[in-house]
Amino acid sequence: ASPLPPTSSHHYNYHHPTAHQSMYPAYHVPPAYSSAPTSQYQHLQYPVNDESSARHGRVKASFSNESNEDFVLTGDRQRDLRGALYYVRKNPSATLFDIDGFIAEIAKADEGASRFVQRRLQSGKETEKRLALQAALRSFSDLWPDPFGNFLLQGLLDFGSAEMREELMTAVFAADVVDMTLNIHGCRVIQKALLVLDQASVCKIITELQDIEEVIPFIFDPNGNHVIQRAIQIMSNFAKSAADHGDIDAAVNLMHQIKFIIDDVAANVEQLSKHRYGCRVVQRAIEYCPDEQRDEVLMKILSCHRNLIEDQFGNYVIQQALTIGSEEIITAIVESLTEGDAIFKFSKHKYASNVVEAMLTSATAHHKEAILSAMLKDFEGTCGIVQLAKDPIANYVVKKAIDCAEGQQREKLFAVITSNRQQLSQAPYAKYVLVKLGERRPSRTSRRNKGQDTARF
Repeated sequence: ASPLPPTSSHHYNYHHPTAHQSMYPAYHVPPAYSSAPTSQYQHLQYPVNDESSARHGRVKASFSNESNEDFVLTGDRQRDLRGALYYVRKNPSATLFDIDGFIAEIAKADEGASRFVQRRLQSGKETEKRLALQAALRSFSDLWPDPFGNFLLQGLLDFGSAEMREELMTAVFAADVVDMTLNIHGCRVIQKALLVLDQASVCKIITELQDIEEVIPFIFDPNGNHVIQRAIQIMSNFAKSAADHGDIDAAVNLMHQIKFIIDDVAANVEQLSKHRYGCRVVQRAIEYCPDEQRDEVLMKILSCHRNLIEDQFGNYVIQQALTIGSEEIITAIVESLTEGDAIFKFSKHKYASNVVEAMLTSATAHHKEAILSAMLKDFEGTCGIVQLAKDPIANYVVKKAIDCAEGQQREKLFAVITSNRQQLSQAPYAKYVLVKLGERRPSRTSRRNKGQDTARF
């Protein structure tokens, strides 16, 4: 047997009174706070009553029992912060009152500490939320761009009172809505504000965005595009709600406030539809906007739809247009797909095949028949559906056709595939089509039973 390894530094003497100090890692403290003078926190005040004083007494006792130290402010900001972090991790009953003076730092420390603050905002009383708001306002410029600290602001928007939200939004407007919109963490705060605030406050945010010269750079931005999408969604919902209640003037005014966004989208629809982020904004516009603005965007899409069908991102815009667009738009797309032998080219294309499948899934019966008729035409000396079944991409289109075909076209489709079963069974991708056919085609036993049931009656 091999000898035992020598004792190393990671073998602790658990009976030594200070052993626990080496077992727990030191929690990371951002450098910005390690040198912060204690005096800057001496002015912090919050409502204190007998209950909160008693709670602070329990905090000291708890620290004395668990870490063999009294939790007393030492004047060393870094050490005090580590103590507060240790307490909230080890005490399920901890509240924000217990970490007064450290709330912003705790919210920024790590994911676990941030979640603790969010839980307290959700379940705490008004005075506890007010304490969090005061901490957030004092450290607002440090919290909104922070990967964990921004959730303190979101939590206040979610669970704070209307008055608290108003105070927080005053800080947002004082900071810079545009800068926050373009920040990876700040954009989350703006999105949350758009989602939970009342109509007047949302309109004020939109007014701040109207000051920008062009919307396109925001749409192309990986963070800004999310705010633009949310603005389209929320303002459109407000306008539809106003129209449903008979207030047409209010609905028109609400949609006029995002006209600067829709105008830029319509004017640059092809460029945006071919962009990773721009295609999302175009989809939100045709999904949420009222009829007039939606039709404006759809007609621009119609004028360039042939250039979008095969595009990596444009194909998603075409799929959305098929779902929401008018008969005129759908007919134009069907004609482009079925013109000549185009259906075979598109079905074999990595991105255009998505459009063909969407047409089979969501189109009306006569449009679906046009697509299936084009697929069943002869192509390169044999039935086109056989050639498509052998293709590594087009076989997915054929499987979708098997799922969606109806009536005589279904029977013809099944007959063509069955008559070419031997040829298809030798093609690696066509095998999947045969499996799908077997799943959709009723077995002989089920057909026989159906006949017996019919004869019985």
